[in-house]
Amino acid sequence: MDASVLPPPMALALAASFGSVERWREEFVAMGKALGEASERVLLVFQPREGRLVNQPTPGGGMAILAVDKADDIEAFVAGIDWNPVYERYQEAVHAASEAFGAEQDEVTGALLLDVRRAGVFEQAPSMIPGARWRDPAAVGRWAGELPADREVIVYCVYGHEVGRSTAMRLRAAGLKARYLRGGIDGWQAAGRPLAGKTGAAS
Repeated sequence: MDASVLPPPMALALAASFGSVERWREEFVAMGKALGEASERVLLVFQPREGRLVNQPTPGGGMAILAVDKADDIEAFVAGIDWNPVYERYQEAVHAASEAFGAEQDEVTGALLLDVRRAGVFEQAPSMIPGARWRDPAAVGRWAGELPADREVIVYCVYGHEVGRSTAMRLRAAGLKARYLRGGIDGWQAAGRPLAGKTGAAS
């Protein structure tokens, strides 16, 4: 499966949840082929409590963003997915589940501030919010355990949409006091707040 056909934030979400887009595909296809009599569909679901995507047969909880019927050719289905509406449903699910966890710009002071813009976006950006350190949102499962559990964490992406929101939810699921910055770094800059050169980047 060519990950380039996915909207980059959707590819990031799959990589963060499954390790890679290809691993998601392999698991989804295998689950579809293994469906038993008790389950008629396999779903790609956003689980708000975990802040991540999971594959599961019906019935199940969470917010379904992709479904395939048992009778379908699962491999052909996956190869022909139109990812744009899937990504839109993912955005809606993340936004609905994360709205309560937003932080305003004035709340950044004193928090551990993490820049979680996608790697390619961060590499091209000239600056970041002062005091922030970059962390790869695709690898949040790897570095979440390195963060202090007793300190408030605020993450930001470009606009405060699903990348920052889903990362904050993953961190909250890991027991951290995490929120996302409303408006992201774009809103921060639009408000005339200071920016700094990129330093302290880490994966």
